[in-house]
Amino acid sequence: MRDHTGHIELSREDAVDQILRVIEVDGGQKKPSIDRVPLNEAYGRVLAEDIYAKTDIPNVRSCAMDSIAVRWDHFQGLAEGELPDTSGWVRGVDWEFANTGVAMPTDFDTAIVIEHVIVSDDEQHVEIAAAPSERFAGTREAGSTFRRGDLIVEKGCVIAPDIAAQIASAGYASIEVAAKPRVAFIATGNELVSPNIPFASDAPEKFAGIGKVYESNSAVVQGKVEAWGGIFIPFDIVPDEREAIRAAVVKACSVADIVVLNAGSSKGSDDWSVEVLEGMGTIICHETKHGPGHHSSYAFVENTPIVGISGPSGGASFTLNFYLLPIMKSLLGLDPTPRLIPAVLFEEFPARAVKKPDQTGKPSGEARPSVVLPDDEFYAIRFVTLEAGEQGNLVATPVKGHPGSAQMQKANAYYMMPMNESKAPRKGDVIKVELRNASL
Repeated sequence: MRDHTGHIELSREDAVDQILRVIEVDGGQKKPSIDRVPLNEAYGRVLAEDIYAKTDIPNVRSCAMDSIAVRWDHFQGLAEGELPDTSGWVRGVDWEFANTGVAMPTDFDTAIVIEHVIVSDDEQHVEIAAAPSERFAGTREAGSTFRRGDLIVEKGCVIAPDIAAQIASAGYASIEVAAKPRVAFIATGNELVSPNIPFASDAPEKFAGIGKVYESNSAVVQGKVEAWGGIFIPFDIVPDEREAIRAAVVKACSVADIVVLNAGSSKGSDDWSVEVLEGMGTIICHETKHGPGHHSSYAFVENTPIVGISGPSGGASFTLNFYLLPIMKSLLGLDPTPRLIPAVLFEEFPARAVKKPDQTGKPSGEARPSVVLPDDEFYAIRFVTLEAGEQGNLVATPVKGHPGSAQMQKANAYYMMPMNESKAPRKGDVIKVELRNASL
């Protein structure tokens, strides 16, 4: 029987810290690889350069509204409320149309909003109902929005439509962005089959996947990788064979920046992933101090980080948030620190059922021994719905069910709850939760 007594168990924070330290270059954040792309293809990408204005905006005095342009000299010396006689005014000489954002017509310096103007049918003459308050009223001077050389957008932001508009306003049609991290996904397991394997309920013996499990984690990995600005590289399902796993990892490391190995570090007779990784590279940890997701692992092979996830998609989902997202953020030049949101606990989390020992004091055979070491901290991942409360704060309500269950679909956040009862939160306590659908 294989020996698992030497397994390294780390907290989530320590595991992430150690993997990021290996990724760092020259004692600091690893410099992301750079792509240059057209601005209209940059949505969701991470800006890799500071954007400075190429010119003053506006670059000449411009009109601030739909109006007519006039000369302030016509209004000087008039009594308050008095208006000049415009009966002899001629378009192009004494006034001109001036619309929002356009340069003020030559020789005109002030504007009157069009709602205070009556224009003749031939659009050559005007009557005005209000006078401007001062010279240059209704206009914007050159550089009033920003000056040439002003910093418009700082690097490191995720480009959304409004940010793209700012960049375009500064004079850029193409920009530098962090290259998309390439994430390879390897699912291992003799029990796995593709979801497109047919099933005939009246003839199960003809079902190619009888006794098998549909592989579903590729869907959650791909969705998260692409939402987080990466490129998903799928591999075929790999059987539980040491050489097959090793060959897949070698190939994945040659084509990807990060490898997600869907095998974790469980102790089944066919679970070879940890042994394979130990022979190929450096193990950061075999297990982490939370459940579900206890059998999550980290390793490095050929300078490529390997994230080992376990379990069905419900548990794999949040462990990807825990362990894949920080690496992707680091490669994109972003802060990998998780975003914790304070919320008031609406009601206490339900107690978990614990199998009691039999009459002899021995545990039942199906009861998994505690993985919590003496004086150690272990966490249970509990799901909640996060909503606005009546007092204007956020309220977290526990959701019953297990990860992946139908009840769990309404949960939009989760909480790492200390298993130590003395540290468990009570109703009304403020807890810090994380969004289930984490983003960059």
